[in-house]
Amino acid sequence: MFKKSALSLAVLAAASFNASANQDIERITVTANKFEQPIENTLASVSVIDRVQIEKLNIRDIPSLLNTLPGVDVVRNGGFGQTTSVFVRGASIKHTLVLVDGVRVSDSNSGNVSFTNIPVNSIERIEVVKGARAAIYGSDAVSGVINIITREAQVNEIALTSGSNNYVEVQAAGRVKAGKLRLSYNLGYQETDGYDVIEKDPSLPRGKNHDRDGYENQNIGFNLGYDFEEFGELTALAQYSEGNAEYDSSWGNDEYEFENYTAKIAWQKRSQDLTQDASVSVSQEENTQFGNTDPSIYSTEREEFEYRARYRIRESLQGVAGVSHLSEDVSKSTAKFTQSDRDNTAIFAGAFYDDSKWLANIAVRSDDYDYHGRANTYTTSFGVKPHKNVAFRFNHGTAFRAPTLNNAFVADSPWYEPNIDIKPEEAENNELGLTVTSTWGRYDVAIFENRITNLISNKLDPDTSKYVAYNVDKATMKGVELSAQFDAFGFNHSANLTLLDAKDNSTNVSKDLPRRPSKAFNYTLTKQWENLDVNLTMLYRSDRPSIDFYSTKLSAYTLFNLSANYQLLDGIELNARVENLTDKENFTAGAGFTSDNSRLLGYKPLGRQVYVGAKVEF
Repeated sequence: MFKKSALSLAVLAAASFNASANQDIERITVTANKFEQPIENTLASVSVIDRVQIEKLNIRDIPSLLNTLPGVDVVRNGGFGQTTSVFVRGASIKHTLVLVDGVRVSDSNSGNVSFTNIPVNSIERIEVVKGARAAIYGSDAVSGVINIITREAQVNEIALTSGSNNYVEVQAAGRVKAGKLRLSYNLGYQETDGYDVIEKDPSLPRGKNHDRDGYENQNIGFNLGYDFEEFGELTALAQYSEGNAEYDSSWGNDEYEFENYTAKIAWQKRSQDLTQDASVSVSQEENTQFGNTDPSIYSTEREEFEYRARYRIRESLQGVAGVSHLSEDVSKSTAKFTQSDRDNTAIFAGAFYDDSKWLANIAVRSDDYDYHGRANTYTTSFGVKPHKNVAFRFNHGTAFRAPTLNNAFVADSPWYEPNIDIKPEEAENNELGLTVTSTWGRYDVAIFENRITNLISNKLDPDTSKYVAYNVDKATMKGVELSAQFDAFGFNHSANLTLLDAKDNSTNVSKDLPRRPSKAFNYTLTKQWENLDVNLTMLYRSDRPSIDFYSTKLSAYTLFNLSANYQLLDGIELNARVENLTDKENFTAGAGFTSDNSRLLGYKPLGRQVYVGAKVEF
């Protein structure tokens, strides 16, 4: 693996010598440590997708956006509104903390996140911070953090898009400012007839699942801020979305409705050396399943308070400390629990040193979850800049994931028994990285290793014939990420390669974790003319094992996507996107077998999709 990585890095470096020496590399600012820093100073691997990139690529949903990033792989069970698995450095999504404006949005029982139901029209940018971040963010930040920052439009605009499978999208965004008051808003409507997402056995008669699986989403959000000057700035943010989707199920329900929201009130006060932040947030993730059986409700409600103080001890050294309190409630779910809510109180502190050449971060945190005890985590990072454009980094950290209420307190379930002694999962992460940023482009290489122990796995109890959660599994994920952005031959090039070795170490003989490709390569070629830009993206995924039940390999595949934007008139832009340009047949997850067990049936890919639209600014 590492020989291949060295070769790939050499190829990317060689390409850079053809880059334009006049390229102006943008200095990117991110919030990986919960305050704004240049991306080179965070001492972490951070990938950013901003609004400009979203609109250039004309991507319709978050899974497609994330799938272009190094270290991230997406497994789709169909199209819009269908289940999507996101792996960050080989870890499942339950080991990645997902936030919308800093507010947790996962289902607290399964750990899943309904990425397809978060509308792209509401997003300003996405920051993906990789590595153990629990000392900064708390539970679930085992392999990283995905922070979705909502839109803060600078102009008023309306956009219309139409496409394959009767796809229709209408979105609007805008900004109002009066003195010290500012208001940004976004709203949208998205609908498609969809397609039949699961490949069917041709030898069997047609049934209820031989149909299109449609999707609908309507959403609205706002970002309100007022600057009180000496008393600080007060902001209020909210996002709301609701809709429904159909899916294929051989038994039971085959349609769901969702109603999700996040809301946050935040205060920030800056003085010469002290910055204080306080916030109160609420959120809901609710999904109701319909079909042939009684409706099933999966609901998570959260409330959180956080206070942070950051003090500049001297020009090169800052200290941070704070406290947070999180409440989770699943009582609106159909499932029954002996305990349906819990609290977590955390205290944290950290120090950040940066004298332009030497950098060091240290953070410690202690979380006290009801019923599960205390979890203590830390992160230590060191870096050096031997040149203003070259930065080495090393970080080491620990992380944990709290058990779900379902693991410990499920009641009256036909499938599961509770385990009140279940413990948090634990992890240890190491990373060594190098970033080169200059007029030749931006290049990054990261070597990482993540070990997760006390993994929670459901085991069948022979006495009750039900599944019980135990801390019995462990896994190791290690690999290399390489990425490069540069201009050459009149084109802009963006490429990243991930080499991954993800192992299940639960038994004496380790085996590859299912559905994780060992090689993933993404490449985007962009050409800009006066009024036209064209973007061609290639995504390659190597073959990978399916889950044990299917006992087979999923084939490698390469997909091409094409997008274009044309400035017709001042304030009027036309756009288009073709997904799966070559109409490549592939599937990334199994769905069953033919009746004679001769062939694996899978979730169908999106196939070739065409979208065209227009945007008007005013």
